[in-house]
Amino acid sequence: MRRFLWTALLVLCASACSEDPKPPPTDMPDAGELPDGGLPDGGLPDAGTDGGTTPTSSHGSGKVPCESTGTVANATTTYTYCVTTVAGSQLKIIEPQDTTPGQPLRLAIYLHGDGARTHDNNTAPRIQAPWTFTHRTLYVSARAPNKCAWWTKPTITTCVDDSGPEARDLEGLNAEVFVQVLNALRGGWDLLDEPILFGGSSGGAVFLTASFLPKYGHQYRGVYALGCGGEASWSGKLDWDSTQPALRGPTKLVYTYGDLDPYLADIQGSVSFFGARFFPVEETIVPNAAHCQFDHVGRVTEVWGQATGN
Repeated sequence: MRRFLWTALLVLCASACSEDPKPPPTDMPDAGELPDGGLPDGGLPDAGTDGGTTPTSSHGSGKVPCESTGTVANATTTYTYCVTTVAGSQLKIIEPQDTTPGQPLRLAIYLHGDGARTHDNNTAPRIQAPWTFTHRTLYVSARAPNKCAWWTKPTITTCVDDSGPEARDLEGLNAEVFVQVLNALRGGWDLLDEPILFGGSSGGAVFLTASFLPKYGHQYRGVYALGCGGEASWSGKLDWDSTQPALRGPTKLVYTYGDLDPYLADIQGSVSFFGARFFPVEETIVPNAAHCQFDHVGRVTEVWGQATGN
């Protein structure tokens, strides 16, 4: 990915779903209106539980209609994925082997870098599905609506080098799409409210940190596995009060990047920005590695596993 290097702060019902799912509850009554979802209902007790030991979940059912299916193989196992489109974002969905009724699944959703190659050529599902498949986790790889990059405006439909600051989706249109994606998935499956397992590489990580988390992080909370990317909020702030632990919930950010990454200042700026706003932040620096010159896709599932104790 080549983008204009900005100075910032360190190291996925829409068209495919017949329901109108609701987002997870939140205890922030003035958070503003969600796209296609209205204001969330009720409050969210500590860390997505009902105040006892039972995790809260979406109670979705019926899945989502598949436009097509495909397969991806890793070692001796072949995984079947469902292809569907939500609000212009193409999803590749792999269900885990254990889908026992009455037991909510986790959600793990991965956002590609610029060019969408790890989504289009199935690199991400091939590498990440083996972990989600055996850990009761619904896996989703989500492609940006413009088929190129999550961080750029939806109107930019050609993947080009040297996209400068003017390409940023400052209106948050892709963040709104991502909310619709999450709501559609929550309407189709019974998914734990939190923690959601987010993953992003390069431009996907930039989108998550600079656009989505600042706008909707208090409503969709979880672990952010960020590979070779990340920026501070483009607005310079959050649209919600991160000083409140009840709003931050279990959210944490885990950055992995090379010490020779040309976007080092952006990534480090992101680390500093969120660390200063009371988020737990971890970082792993890969020595002698330039931009994404390590297994950033596999690293995402490693972070997911560590975060869930698996």
